[in-house]
Amino acid sequence: MTMIDRLLSACLLAFAVGNVAAADDAAPADVEFSEAEVRMWMTDQLSAVDAPIALTYGFEKSGTYEAGFNDRIRLVIDKINEDGSKSVSIEFFTGERHWPTPPVASTNVNLVLSKYLEGDVYEMRRLTDPQDRAHERWRYFMRRIKFALAESATVEPRTVSFDGREYQGYEIRFQPYSDDPHRNEFEQFADKVYSVVVADELPGYVYRIETVVPGGGDAAEPLIHEVLELKSVEAVTGAPAPSAS
Repeated sequence: MTMIDRLLSACLLAFAVGNVAAADDAAPADVEFSEAEVRMWMTDQLSAVDAPIALTYGFEKSGTYEAGFNDRIRLVIDKINEDGSKSVSIEFFTGERHWPTPPVASTNVNLVLSKYLEGDVYEMRRLTDPQDRAHERWRYFMRRIKFALAESATVEPRTVSFDGREYQGYEIRFQPYSDDPHRNEFEQFADKVYSVVVADELPGYVYRIETVVPGGGDAAEPLIHEVLELKSVEAVTGAPAPSAS
């Protein structure tokens, strides 16, 4: 197994499986990870949570390609385990858009990030394969995201303002398909830009996820524009008391 294969295998655990305690538990010792990978996956994303809380994220999809919509995602941390990990459940979208996701008894990962990216690669498959001929195409898009985080993503300091407080954070930006050798197969979506804003001391770590598929010219409206942003953090009443550490 090559170094990049080991890298991809380790990141896959964090990307697509939300029930690991922390992504770095599975990371091979001889792989050097990029700063983007570390900030996306190799950190305790729930370290700032010391009591049961519910995080509500607003979601907005707009653009000229197809009809948009507004919805919400609710992440509930209902128990602090003795080892510091958290018991977590997630309501990803509501009504007919609801995406069932089983609760996780022990994790240090914000499921909003991993589930959004998991859904994103399925959306890319839908958009680029309207006849539904390539059922496994989502795996290709997932792989491109992993390569981008390992090789070309940028990380810049950002100040996050939330609920009357400022947090020192970072923005991770990447374009997985801009130099894709197969971009001619989905040229309309090949310049898609991803932005993830995180802050260590912010409850839940993930503040904002934004993706943009540009329009045809500099002044053109985006084909697709998605924004997922933290809106509120509330105490969970009636949740089990945190375990003594």
